[in-house]
Amino acid sequence: MDIGLQAITVVDLVSAVAESLRVDRPAGGVICTHLVTATTADAAAWIAAREGEGTELMWSHPAGSGTDSLVAAALSAVDTAGSGELSRLRVPRIGEVVVLAPAELPGTGPSGALRLLALAKRKGFTDDDIELLTGCLPALTLMLAQVVATSERQRRAAARVEAARELGLSERELEVLQLLSQGLLATSIASRLALSPRTVHKHLGNIYFKLGVHDRLVAVKVAIAHGLVSPDGVAPGVG
Repeated sequence: MDIGLQAITVVDLVSAVAESLRVDRPAGGVICTHLVTATTADAAAWIAAREGEGTELMWSHPAGSGTDSLVAAALSAVDTAGSGELSRLRVPRIGEVVVLAPAELPGTGPSGALRLLALAKRKGFTDDDIELLTGCLPALTLMLAQVVATSERQRRAAARVEAARELGLSERELEVLQLLSQGLLATSIASRLALSPRTVHKHLGNIYFKLGVHDRLVAVKVAIAHGLVSPDGVAPGVG
């Protein structure tokens, strides 16, 4: 591949990921989409491998397609080569698979959440494809810490919303509860959320009722127990 074209592709990838991070959106799908387009791959998967939790398919192309074989191939390749490498292998029915496993840079982790990019192409990847993907690996490595941090933060936020829903709390009530755990008073919460103090007090009443408590301290303890707020963000003397 022409070195100029390769450089443009890498710069476009970095720019797209940077924009995704700027607006606080997961960047895994952006990475996959760009590299599928650049290599004309038939399928792709962005995979999270978390310590003690197994693996999670974060994004796939085509969306909703069966990717079990691709994920299994990616994990097998990493077990053999380790992170920071580009691996190639043949897999029955899906063709050649290339796995990129960006390593965590010293001082940025460990996050306990390895990311793998797996691409599949029935006809096999060309030398130009491999040269391009190899050239993208350093850029992915540099961006990995922030990509993972954004993705994991959003994952935790989604888990809190789901936990709140199971307790009958709305997303607004969850927001109020999280600010309450940080030690904010009703007037400060109102200012932060652009609400009236009266509305905040109404939300607090609903929160206490749904959690079966009568004050701030117990509400925060219950919230921590159910994963609605992070213990690290609780103000001293509150939780």
